[in-house]
Order: sequence, then structure tokens, then C-alpha cells
Amino acid sequence: MGDSIGLPYEGLAPKRIARRLKLPLEHHLVFGRGMVSDDTDHTVFVAQALIEAGDDAEKFGRVLANRLKCWLLCCPAGCGLATLRSIVRLYCGVPSSRSGVVSAGNGAAMRSALIGVVHAENADVRAKFVEASSQITHRDPRALFGAKAVAELAAFLTLHQVRPSLAQLEQILRKSGNGPDWDEAVHRTLAACESGHLDLALTDRGRQKGVSGYVLETIPAAVAAWFIHFGDFRATIEAVVRLGGDTDTVGSIAGSLAGISCGRAGIPETWLSRLIDRPHGVAYLSRLAAELAIGSSGVAKFSWALLPRGVVFTAIVLFHGFLRLIPGR
Repeated sequence: MGDSIGLPYEGLAPKRIARRLKLPLEHHLVFGRGMVSDDTDHTVFVAQALIEAGDDAEKFGRVLANRLKCWLLCCPAGCGLATLRSIVRLYCGVPSSRSGVVSAGNGAAMRSALIGVVHAENADVRAKFVEASSQITHRDPRALFGAKAVAELAAFLTLHQVRPSLAQLEQILRKSGNGPDWDEAVHRTLAACESGHLDLALTDRGRQKGVSGYVLETIPAAVAAWFIHFGDFRATIEAVVRLGGDTDTVGSIAGSLAGISCGRAGIPETWLSRLIDRPHGVAYLSRLAAELAIGSSGVAKFSWALLPRGVVFTAIVLFHGFLRLIPGR
């Protein structure tokens, strides 16, 4: 839902969003209906790979890499440059453990919340799975730090079902990475969470142009939005959308944490009922989640229906792009 609601605002600056935003937010990508982007697709592939691989992290990485190779053939409109380059490397025979490129993008972090849920009780296994997922597309340590942070927070929520204290949040974030860049991102995150002012999580560039896909901009914004609005799914996603920039991926990460916190019952019913996407719609996601919980694999197969869906989605994205060229929109 974070992905779908944030999608129509992706790439817009906060000031432009403020001019066109109508609250409460509802789907409006296609006549009051919503679709999902690569963020949801990747989460589906992670779920499918988790089912197929069991506790084998190496197999998980291989299965996930194969899903991404198939996905690229389906003309996805939202494939990031790092992911595209990495999948091309996979096609050239580079193994999934070395296919990632030097990029500090947020793609690895976007895929890691579900890993934290499934392997919440085993930190060592969790770390291996997060690394296996991350290194397929990203080799920059900062991308892995962000992915670890999301997985660790997801694991904490799964086990405790309460908002962590500031001290616990700081401990989780600092254990997830190191270095001056990471420390500065953690500082921004904690400042926003302590004060309740989400703008403190942003860089100067983020306040002007919106939150970018750079993981050290994405993580502070997503984590602070979830923490400040803990238990309120709608408020969390609306706060992320107002920030502008990479709203679908930031919304996906914040929505993952908010979803663990409040459950399906906390998601607005109109958001669920008006998502029209296929094959990764609400009904399929529900069945996949159920099978992930019991270890079955009946719906854990790649769907080639993503090919015609990719063509339709690309046309819709291009249409919205042309609309943005109209003055005043």
C-alpha cells in the first residue's frame, strides 16, 4: 500500500506535492484505482524465494536472482539503474553473490523487511539472508547497512509488537552499520524521532527536492515516519508522500514497518479494495503470505502475466509523465 499510494507522486518536489495534495489520500493512478511498482514485485519475489529456499541463504539468493532475471523480461517500468545493471550481469553469467554493482541505492533496503519477519528469531540466519538479497544488486556497504536496519527493525516488531524506545532504536540502527555517513544518518533519524518533526530526518537537498533513492536519505525518512506515527498506517504513508521524491520506495519501507505494527486491520479498507493490480494484487498477496506462513509453495511461482501487465503499466506511467508537463499540474 505504501508503494501504491506513493507511486503517483514519485519524483515530485515537496512544494509541488503540497499544491496538488488532497487529504485524506486515496488511490488515483487509474480512475480512482491503484497499481503497484517494482517495490511490491520485489517483495513478492523475496516471499517466493523464502518459500523455495527454506533456511538455505545461498539458494535463496539464487532463486531471487532468477526471479529478477525473469522480471526484467517483462518490461518493468520501475527498474532502477543499479538493479538493471546487476540483472544484465546475471545474464552474463556473474553469480548472484557477485552481481551487485557499486551503488548506495535503496533497493536492497526495500527488499529486507520480509526477511526480518520470517527470520525474526535467528539473527545469524537473518543476516545471511539480508546479505544474500543485497549483494544481488548492491555492493556498496551503505546499501547493506540500510537493508540490515530495516530487517532488524522488522524482526524487533515481529517479536515484541511494540514501538522501540529511542535507546532501543539507536542500538538497532548503530549495530546495523558504521562509518561517518551512517552515523550522520542515524543522528538525523533519532533527532526526528525524538522531536516528532519529520523534517529533521531530511538532508538540505531532501527538504528542497524530496527524499532521493540514496539509502542514507531513504532510511531516516522512512524510519522516522513510521516511528512518529506508530500504529497509524494512513498517517505514516501520508507523511511520506508529503516529503516528495522517491515516494513509492520510501512509502514501501515505511509501510512495511507500519504494516507489521498495525496489521492488515490497520490499513484503510478503501486502499485495499481499490488496488486493481494483477497478478500481484491483494488476493494473490494474501495467498502468498498464507503459504509463506506454512511453508507451502502452491503460489510461489513466477507469473508471466507480468509481461502484459508491464506494457500496460508503462503506458500509464508515460501518460502521467505527460500530464506533469501541463503547467499548473
